[in-house]
This record gives sequence, structure tokens and C-alpha cells, in this order.
Amino acid sequence: MTKHQQSPEHPEDEKNSLEWVVFGLSLLMVFGILGYLIYQAIHYEPGSPDLVIQYQKDPSPHAPYRYHLTIKNNGQETAEEVQVEIVLEKDGEILESALMQIPYAPIASQREGWVNFSKNPADADTLYARVVSFKKP
Repeated sequence: MTKHQQSPEHPEDEKNSLEWVVFGLSLLMVFGILGYLIYQAIHYEPGSPDLVIQYQKDPSPHAPYRYHLTIKNNGQETAEEVQVEIVLEKDGEILESALMQIPYAPIASQREGWVNFSKNPADADTLYARVVSFKKP
């Protein structure tokens, strides 16, 4: 027999326990991922994006009327080209508004941004934020 021929008589040709453990874990991971993907495909429910906006004052020395916005997509669909508007109102009249665009908001994601006002938000009696528009990819 030459060196390159395998023989079951030689113990160095057999797999050791570490190789079997790695093989078993790899097999388990492959079947686990396949099972997860099958489960997701079976239980998929189509829906639309559900965009939630949170905002808070975040002034800086050069932007005293700056606001930090957080947009969360709690829906079951991705949103593209999301336009968010934050508005200052006094006595039902719009004092100022600011727009922010987010190119992409995947499912279960959070995006952040900042908007600046030129007028003092303390002069307004109402401050609100809303999603103006978005589209499905």
C-alpha cells in the first residue's frame, strides 16, 4: 500500500471526537437556520410600515432650537423615502415647520436625525411631529 491510500486499519485515518463535535454543531446550525426560515415563511403576515416618532429638545451652542428625532418602524414592512415634519403652532397658526427625510427604514429599525428651528419653540403653544409620506420599496 502506498502512503496516499487510506486503510481502515490505521487509527490516524479515523475522525477524532473534535471533528465529530464540529460536524454535529455545523449540522445543527444548518438545520436550525432552515427551520427558522421555514417558520418565518409559514407565519409571515403582510402588513404596512408602522412609523413612530419621538422627539426631544437637543440644543447646542450654534443651534439653540434644535430637536432630536427618533423614528422607529414597528410595522411588518420596510419604508422608503420617509418624510417627517415637525411643526410649531400658536393659536392654530403654523409658526414654523421643519422637514426631515429618511431614505430607508427597515422592519424593526430605529433611525435618528436632528431638525433646527429659527424661532423659539417656547413661543409656540403646540409642537407636534408627523409622518408626511413614505413608500414601499
